[in-house]
Amino acid sequence: MNTENLPCVKVEKSRGEEIRRALKELKLLRFDARITTNDNFIYLPLIRVLKKDEIEEIGVEKPLIREFEVVEQRRNIEDIIGFKPSYEIVGDIAVLTDADLTAELFVAHALMNLHKNIKVVAKRISPVEGVFRKRKITIIAGENRTETMHKENGCRYKLDLEKVYFNPRLANERNRVASQVDRREKGEIIDMFAGVGSFSIQIAKRAPLSHVTAIDINPYAIQYLRENIKLNGVKNVEAIEGDIKEIYVKFRNRADRIIMNLPKSAYLFLDEALCMLNPQGGIIHFYDVESSYPRGEQRKSLETAITRAKEKLMAKIKEACGREGLLLRSLEILEARKVKPYAPYLYIIGIDAVIGFVL
Repeated sequence: MNTENLPCVKVEKSRGEEIRRALKELKLLRFDARITTNDNFIYLPLIRVLKKDEIEEIGVEKPLIREFEVVEQRRNIEDIIGFKPSYEIVGDIAVLTDADLTAELFVAHALMNLHKNIKVVAKRISPVEGVFRKRKITIIAGENRTETMHKENGCRYKLDLEKVYFNPRLANERNRVASQVDRREKGEIIDMFAGVGSFSIQIAKRAPLSHVTAIDINPYAIQYLRENIKLNGVKNVEAIEGDIKEIYVKFRNRADRIIMNLPKSAYLFLDEALCMLNPQGGIIHFYDVESSYPRGEQRKSLETAITRAKEKLMAKIKEACGREGLLLRSLEILEARKVKPYAPYLYIIGIDAVIGFVL
């Protein structure tokens, strides 16, 4: 057995998957060394010692030096086919995301040979469309189906990629939001665009004393959401099918926390969200798509996109309060961050806003 002393981060087991994904995304995780654990902690090997700003960004303690078993690194897709295709994996389905990709069948068979758990390779052939947020995909290789079972953060989600919207790259964000909910929390949480329940179910499992109202206009999403509630054994999630603009009055003044995961259109529903917050106020987890280009300038910056998203949300909340006759006592942005790239020079920005009303 070959061993090496390597820099690593030590994190609580409950945060292990979150930090592993963050390190992987930043290309800081060493893959040829076996991750080790004990009763309480997980040790993640690094390719180098983290810089101070990286430690703060990821949210870990100063790295340690620890002995790890080093194994022969397996080949990746780029080694096999000579380039790195763009794809994502949902359950046992790999979805090619590059519209201009050639040699699709060659890539598909290479992916299936590399990842034995992949049973279907498909390709996107349309963007997300309509209020049901569906997209068309075509099967390239493997079994002829678009339904799968996806595992994430200790939860299972049954879904059909052609009938519902699901983004596996938001796993870290869903875990981050869920981790903000106190395990003893008894409040009301409303997930306005719940889909198959990827936010709602994880939060409900973490805080079993809370009540989560999960709403979606897509009947297929609600069908899968109800199945997923049973699959995950959660009893504190209520699945509601309907247009939030028509049914929000049923939930007026109820929510302590609201999730608005509809990045391109969430602003259109701020009035309804504010009316659903309890009379004292609460927390909104809001998602926006913002450009990194400031108006009138050529310089691009992620910080520009984050600043614009924060300023825009604060202004829109104040406007919505005016329309709804709500008096703001306080408005604070707890955190604003890049969730993921959306397109060249565009980012999905996640914002946690704490809102207080005058009673």
